[in-house]
Parts: sequence; structure tokens; C-alpha cells
Amino acid sequence: MSTKTNILVRLCAYPTLVIFSTTLMAGEYTNSFRIRVDEDDAVGESIKGDPVEAFNNAVEAAMKTGQSLGESELIGKARVEDFVLKESWVQKEAHMQITDLQVLKYRFSQPAGEPIRVNMRVDMKVDYIDVPKFMEDYEKTVTGATYRSMAIPGWGQFYNRQNVTGILYGVAFWSFYLLFISASDRAGTNNTDLTNAAINFQLPALILWSFNVSEAAVSRHMGKQGLNNLARAYRMEPKFEYEPINERGFKMDFLLWTWSF
Repeated sequence: MSTKTNILVRLCAYPTLVIFSTTLMAGEYTNSFRIRVDEDDAVGESIKGDPVEAFNNAVEAAMKTGQSLGESELIGKARVEDFVLKESWVQKEAHMQITDLQVLKYRFSQPAGEPIRVNMRVDMKVDYIDVPKFMEDYEKTVTGATYRSMAIPGWGQFYNRQNVTGILYGVAFWSFYLLFISASDRAGTNNTDLTNAAINFQLPALILWSFNVSEAAVSRHMGKQGLNNLARAYRMEPKFEYEPINERGFKMDFLLWTWSF
């Protein structure tokens, strides 16, 4: 196979790395827990004596109770895990979302002179946004992803939580780069061998580097758009709803001229 054919095959193969780019899924930033509502807290009545209406009223009462219990659990969980959520935001109905409700048991009754009544036991699943993880990614910037990828291929992808893509870019770039160094050492002062080393190894490394930079920037831009959509869906103002109590983990900031990223 000729040198030109080798280069063409490599150039066609590089874009396939982009396939491993991750797309933002709402499930990445949501958690869930289950709540059990007992019969005394899920009661429905019907003045008209309609059992269907009484049943629906009991389900509605169970959902309201579940919403209240979910809010209390989330606020308590936030305090234990070392961050603060505004209770006014937690209590918004759009934040706590009941995604699964199962009626485990129900019982109809109608005491003399009173409307028909339903008591039920309900199990439900409540979804909520993982605020610390959301905020960690929301504060990341396109500039941060770009400069990291420019400095070390694959770093920008790790910054974007694209671990598989980051590993692939890093391994591919450094493999070609080390092969170029090895081939250059063997070539010595032979111009033909040096040219072949540059074409076969240095050029692919530079192409990988450029793909790595552009992919990290585009992924961060698309990720930020997705996070903005998620924030709107949960009626969340990211700058005001969340405040960490203590700084945790390892954090490193970079300064380039007068811009911080």
C-alpha cells in the first residue's frame, strides 16, 4: 500500500473518534427515591357517591402527601450532603416529579350518613435534579474545554465527562507522536526518511490534535445548551438556587493573560 493510500485511510479513520462523544441526557443529572404513603394519608371522598371520583381524589391526596414528603427528604438530604437548596425552589411542583405511582391496596367504605370514602396505600417514585453535579458541569466553559485540549489531547474530553473519547484521543495522539520521535531518531540526517516520518506520524498527530480541540469545544457548547434546557424544565435559576457550604475535592484554576477559565 502506498504512502498516499496510508494517509487517506488514516484521515478517514480519525473522525470515527467523534462517535464516542457523549450527548447530554436528563437522566445524567437526576436522582430518584421511592416514597410509601399509608392509608391514613391517602383518603378520597365523593359527595355524589361516585366511587370513581372518590378513588381519583384519594390518588390526588396521595400525590400531594408524597410531594410534601419528597420535599422534606430532599431538603434534609441536601443539608446532610453539605450543600444548601432554597426551600422555595424545592417546593415548586416542577422540581419534584412523581414519575411512577402504584396503588398497593385500597378500601372503600361509606359510614351511615357520610359520603363514600376510599383509603389507599400507595408506593411512588420521585425524581429530582442532582444539583451539585448539575452545577459542577453548568459552570464549565467552552474556553476551559478548548484550552485543556490544546494543552493535553483528551483533557478537554475528561473535563466534559467524555472519558472514553478522552482516552481514545490521548492514546492515539501520543502513539503517533512517540512514533514520530522514534522514526526521526532513526532517520538521523536523511531528509527522505525525515519527510516520511513527518507525513506518516507527525501529520496524523497534528490532525488528531485539531479534531480533539474542536470536538471538546463543540461538545461543551452543546452540553451547556442542554443544561440550560434542563434548568428551564425544572424552573431553576442556577446562580441563585444552590450554594455549597464547604469547598470539597481538588480544584485547579488557570490564568491566561487576564482571562480565567
